[in-house]
Amino acid sequence: MKKLAALIVVSFTLFTSCEKSSQSTSSASKPDAFGEVGKVVILINDDTYAFCKSAIKQAYSKPLEGIASNEPYFKVNQCNEASFSNYFKHNFNLCIAYQQEKRAALINLVGVDFLDLLDKKIANGESFFIVKDLFAQPQEVCVVLGKNDEDLERKFIENKDKLLSLALATERKTTSTIVFRDPVDEDQFYKSMMNKYGYSFRTPSNFKRSVRSDEFNGVNRIIGEKRTGIYVYEEPYTGDEQFSRDYIIKRRNEILKRHLHGPDRKDSIPTYVTTDSVNVKLFSKEIDLNGFRAIETRGWWEMENEFFGGPFLSYTIHCPSLNKVVTIEGNIFAPSKDKQQLIRTIALTASTFEVKK
Repeated sequence: MKKLAALIVVSFTLFTSCEKSSQSTSSASKPDAFGEVGKVVILINDDTYAFCKSAIKQAYSKPLEGIASNEPYFKVNQCNEASFSNYFKHNFNLCIAYQQEKRAALINLVGVDFLDLLDKKIANGESFFIVKDLFAQPQEVCVVLGKNDEDLERKFIENKDKLLSLALATERKTTSTIVFRDPVDEDQFYKSMMNKYGYSFRTPSNFKRSVRSDEFNGVNRIIGEKRTGIYVYEEPYTGDEQFSRDYIIKRRNEILKRHLHGPDRKDSIPTYVTTDSVNVKLFSKEIDLNGFRAIETRGWWEMENEFFGGPFLSYTIHCPSLNKVVTIEGNIFAPSKDKQQLIRTIALTASTFEVKK
């Protein structure tokens, strides 16, 4: 939590430091930003990209934890100066890799005043900063600063964790129009959960109510062979032991055994969802989830007595005002398909969790 708090302070400083540069042009006249969940567009010279590609991957394409396949947090879409069209410049999550020795190539794209600002920041020893709504809105552009290829590569490596965290934070802030298309007052699952339980989360586009009970509620979406379910359950808060990994998995297995079953077998042997704690390593960490203390757990679910499985992502959340521990659980079934965007959708959904005030 200390590292997270420090990052929040750094992020706030970066945002305030760029206000002058981003306020010079009215955001009211900017086009709408667009893009894809799980993708970062990076504006960078072709030669510099070839030199820094490994370092950029370390920052943005770190492998997702808790899944059997090797998939990245972000897929990087590289763009050079000549092809920097609206498709790229209006992206939600845009990074500009500024190589000072090749400054001239960017003059027509961002202007001399902006480049002068970047040069001053390099002179002050800064590694990167954030500009809001530079080309579109809502948009947060991360500018990584380097004097030359070697310096830029070093900046990506030294700041890889911060750059990934900033890209994740940008995604949470900017992609809501993609993930949650219905306004909150038309989100039936959100409203029903808030009215009955005093807490809820937003429903992603095309998700439908799939299960309803006093103990277990959820929504799911099926697109071809890809199936994603997002569920929520609770229990009274009794103490910090509820946030240990062993307790979280034990509780998870008990709840899902009762509520998520597989196909009926001819021999009547029961099938139900449980946790694969043998073949795929579990990952957990404490985070701040929209202002709430939470434990994020990533791993692999499997169907007991059947040959099904996939990644899961869960958030065990402390709600002091309700004296409850609420868990948001997301399971994915997408055999032989990329799961990165599905996992990101679950994470973005959980980030909308709130308690009635």
